[in-house]
Formats: sequence, structure tokens, C-alpha cells
Amino acid sequence: MRYQPWVGHGGCVVAWVAERVCNDQGMALLNRLPVARLPRLAAIALALAASQAPALGDPVIAPTGTGTVRPEHTPSAPARPAGARPVAVPVPSVELNRYVGGWYEIARIPNRFQRQCARHTIAVYSLRPDGRLSVLNQCIKRSGNVDQATGVAKVVDPVSRARLKVGFVSVLGWRPFWGDYWVIGLDDDYRWAVVGSPDRRYGWVLARSPQLDDASMARIRELLERQGYAWSRFEPSNPSLTLERPAP
Repeated sequence: MRYQPWVGHGGCVVAWVAERVCNDQGMALLNRLPVARLPRLAAIALALAASQAPALGDPVIAPTGTGTVRPEHTPSAPARPAGARPVAVPVPSVELNRYVGGWYEIARIPNRFQRQCARHTIAVYSLRPDGRLSVLNQCIKRSGNVDQATGVAKVVDPVSRARLKVGFVSVLGWRPFWGDYWVIGLDDDYRWAVVGSPDRRYGWVLARSPQLDDASMARIRELLERQGYAWSRFEPSNPSLTLERPAP
């Protein structure tokens, strides 16, 4: 194996972060990086590796584009204390080829990573050859500028395909952080969907059109309440819309 003296062990760590071994191909990639950047990249890689080492859980199975399955490493779910409230329940089945496409965000539980979004929030999903989903999130900020975020979603439950994880941070091709994306409500015709997390910290109402009729919204509200969500936590994603609140 040929490599430059300045690559050293830090270069091997960076290669590991990029999910590559220190072979000729991996080292050729590292040798193209500017020398000045390697110490900083190595330090970042070591810090991320140390923080994520305990999260490398048992492999789970996710479908590929050809219908076969392959293992993916996903953080193991923490044990739930006795007496704790059960987690949210995903829908029995999601047909990904019907789920992909564009969705308008109708409502959401406020979160820190969407604070800049003022209106017209959309999500676009598309199937990838490796069985994962490409994710594009877009919104209009208060300044009128467009804000975009791209990521990848992977299926962690190959039976229902309703439990996914989404990652938006990439370090040289390695994604250290994944968030839960559970489809907990879905219209029979895929006109609307409700997405949440097992701890109910996050929640979104999505639709194929910018608005939903009152009957659909009433069904979604009832569904969320059955799932243990408080409807009062949700806010409309478009300031021109209002969410009907139940009578006190």
C-alpha cells in the first residue's frame, strides 16, 4: 500500500469515516485532499467516531431496489422503563412506490430545525437504486428566500416499510446522525400522511395538495389523539391556514 507520510493514522480514520478501508483506492482519495485540511478532518472524525461508537447496534434488514434485502447498521432502541407510555404505532404497511413524490406540509409540531420556515414547506421523496430514498425538504423563509435540505432515508422495518430513519448530515459520505421517521397515519389513496417519532417529540401532517378538506383533518386529529399526540401541539405550516381546535 502506497501513501504519503502526512496521511498517517489520521488519514485512516478519515477513510473509516467515509466507510472505506485504507486500501489503494481509499488512500488515493485521501492523497487528493489538501494537506492543511487533514489534521482538522482527522480530529473531527475521531470525535465523531468516539461519540457514535456505542450507537452501532445490531444489524437490521432493509430492502434494496431489486427486492432483495441487505443489512444496515442502525442504533439500537433504548430500553423502555417499566410503566412508561408505549411508543407511537406505525401503520401496518407502506407501498414506497406510491409514497414517493411530492408532499405539502399542512401542520407540524414546532421544532428547531424548521424555525426558519415561514410558508410553503414541501418534501419530495424519490427511490434510489440501493433501496433507500432521496429526500428533498424545501420551504420559503421569512426573507422570501428558498431554504433547502437534502438527505437520505433508509427503511429499518422491511415488513411494513413504515419505520424509516432519515439522515441529513454527511461527513465524507458517512452519515453519523439518523432521525426516526415513522408513518403513523396514511390515507387509503395516499392523499395524506401523518409522520411522527416513537417518543412523540416530532410530528408532521403531509398532503398531496396544499389544503385538506375538513373531513380529512378531523380524521387526522382523531388519529393523532389515539396515538397519544395532543392536537394543540400542532401549528399550521402556512400562516394563511388555521387548524380547527376541539372545544374545551
